[in-house]
Order: sequence, then structure tokens, then C-alpha cells
Amino acid sequence: MATYLSILLETLDVTGPIFIIVLTGLALRRLGFIDDHFIEVSSRLVFSLCLPILLFTTITRIDLSATLDPGLVVFSLVASLFTFSLAWLAAIMTAPTIDRGVLTQAAFRSNLGVIGLALCASAYGNDGLALASILMAVLTVSYNILSVIVLSIYAETAPGVRKILIDIVRNPLIIAIAIALLFAVGNIPVPGVLRSTGEYLGRLALPLALLGAGAAMNLRTIRDSGAQTIIGTLLKTILLPGAVTAGAVAMGYSGTALGVVFLLFVSPTATASYIMVKSMGGNDRLAANLVMVTTLVGIFTTSLGLFLLRLFGLA
Repeated sequence: MATYLSILLETLDVTGPIFIIVLTGLALRRLGFIDDHFIEVSSRLVFSLCLPILLFTTITRIDLSATLDPGLVVFSLVASLFTFSLAWLAAIMTAPTIDRGVLTQAAFRSNLGVIGLALCASAYGNDGLALASILMAVLTVSYNILSVIVLSIYAETAPGVRKILIDIVRNPLIIAIAIALLFAVGNIPVPGVLRSTGEYLGRLALPLALLGAGAAMNLRTIRDSGAQTIIGTLLKTILLPGAVTAGAVAMGYSGTALGVVFLLFVSPTATASYIMVKSMGGNDRLAANLVMVTTLVGIFTTSLGLFLLRLFGLA
């Protein structure tokens, strides 16, 4: 009994602070301390400056040869294709034609840059954050391409291939990770004063991003939730991450590698999915519902999943 309790408390030490900060952002918005302007400015600050700096300082600090596992990178890419395929199949079987793209994207596209990274950093420190950053670079490219493909099939408007590629190349997170990998591979030292400055700015990234994520949620959307929201939530928070984690265990992964894979894939639906659906004329209300509900349900499924992995000594 004591063992179960200690593992449970250890798990809550990892997931609890992350979701408490998200819920704090939601509460501050409802109390009037945070408004739309704050959300817009803080999001731009996080994704254009603080988070790229955090990723750069983290990756350049670790031993890349000990952290980078090419096999895990390939596995994560294949897993993204696998979850995309299953999500699309489920959407074809359960959703009206007009909503199939929205449901597919919401079911497989994780919130990597905010909740995923925060969970990995909380659970495994700098090593977990560095590994998650590298996997995130691959998954971000995959997510963007696959999302545009499935949304384009069902949406009123669709961006061209050139715009998709330009957006990926210009993504500040991708740029930061690419530069950091060059520094790490080339053993290029980062001057102490720049590293210290970067670490100060980087510390702003995750708390500010989590507050913004919570503030952007709208509880009123839950009242409009229907069958598609329930199906998407089950896929995103339980079925698909469970399948990926089982596959990783079967491939022999454990410890930090397994935990990072689980936390990235179990993270709730990315806010970017709503933005993309809205820009392409899709069912933005369903997209908003799925972001909101998967975030709330994810509080429990993420904690339960990590608890089980640690209970069985896997992660």
C-alpha cells in the first residue's frame, strides 16, 4: 500500500503543477486579471522568443550522443503516421463528412510545445526536455503536413504546398532546435554570459505558456459538446497514446525514452489545431471543444498513465 501511495504522490508531483498552472490561467481569465490582449502578447513572446531560447539552451547543455536515439526518432515519426491513420479511420466511421478532418486532426495532434514539453521537463529534468525537444522537431513537421492534408480534403479552403513548407521552415521552434543541434554536433561553446541570459529568459517560457493555455480555454464550449467531442477525446487521451506506448514497450523502450514518448502523445489537442481549422473554414466550434475537453480530461488520463508506467517500473 505504501508503495502505491508513494508512486501516486510522485506522479502527482510531475503532472499536478502543470495542470494547476493551466487551471490558474483559466481562473485568472475569469477573474479579469488576464484578457485577450495578454493572451495574444504572451503567446507571441513565448513562441517567438522564450521557448526557442529554452530549447536552444537545453539542447546545447546536454551530451547529444547519450541523449539522441535515431531509432526513437524514427519510431516517433512512424507513431505519428500510425495515430493519424487510426484517427482518420475512426473519423470516417463515426463523423459526418464535413467534420472528419477536424476530428482526425484533434485526435492525433498533441500540444507538444506547451504541455508536452512541460510534462517531460517536470518528469525527467533537462534530459527529458532535451529528448522531447528533438522529437518535437520531427513531430511538428509531421503534424503540420498531415493536418493540412486531411483538412484540405474536407475544408472549404486550403493553403498551397509552398505556404506549408514556408511556415515549417520559419517556425521559431524548428529554427532554434536546428541551430542547437548544429552547436551540439559541432561542439561549439556558448559564451557564459549568453547562456546565463538565455536561461533567465527560458525560465519564463513554460509557466507563461501554461498560463496562456489556461486563459485561452472557454468553459462554455463544453455545453456544446456532442458525440464527436467524446470520440475525439477518447482517441486523444486514452486509445491512441495507449497504442503508441504499448508499441514502444514492445520495441524495448523504457525509462526516460518511454516516458517522454508517452507524455508527448498523451498531451491534449494542440491549440494550433483550432487556428488551422478556423483559417480553412472548418467546424471551429468542434475544434475548440476538443482542445478544451482533451485538456481537462488529460489531467486525469496523463496522471493515471504515468502512474501505471511507474508502478510497473517501465518509466
